[in-house]
Amino acid sequence: MTSTPALMPIKFRSATQEDCAHLVLFADMATRRLTSFLWGNMASPGESACEIGRNVIRNDEGHFTHFTNWRIAEHKGQSVGALNGYIIPEISGPAPNMEVVKPLNELKALAAGTWYISAAAIYQEFQGKGFGKALLVEAERVARSAGSDRLTLMVGSFNAKAYGLYQASGFTEWSRRSFFPFPGSDEPGEWILMGKHLPQKS
Repeated sequence: MTSTPALMPIKFRSATQEDCAHLVLFADMATRRLTSFLWGNMASPGESACEIGRNVIRNDEGHFTHFTNWRIAEHKGQSVGALNGYIIPEISGPAPNMEVVKPLNELKALAAGTWYISAAAIYQEFQGKGFGKALLVEAERVARSAGSDRLTLMVGSFNAKAYGLYQASGFTEWSRRSFFPFPGSDEPGEWILMGKHLPQKS
């Protein structure tokens, strides 16, 4: 009989402005470089995409990536990962028409009203230790506290490791859309919207 290794100790806290440099990396890791591509399109000549991202995360209170929408995962006092999410509002106007984000916006429209995990990432040296699963458990807790009974996320068909984790955690496929590659992206594939209904705790 083999025993399952215990999860390494992890705790969560709200992000602060001092975490913004970490959050830039976590946002880009979670989106497979899509976020830095979009930030780069906002940059002036000679301006770093990461600088744009840090300014958005630090200062734009109306943006979903603002630091107040993040939970930091810590192990022994060190930031190892982070979680960003929010309840997707009903679509009230035209979404951005940029080809690379159009399929994502179509899938988000299908997930309106759910608590959406827009980013969940763990630094590479801490992967495979149960921290990713802990992020999903924390997402369920936050979603319930926000009054939501449905949790959603998106994953690329080319990210088999993440897809397997989400399936093992109870997520099922809701819909798919074509993935449009961009400079530095993964190979063409599909964006997959996955969802999980959260049972009411007695």
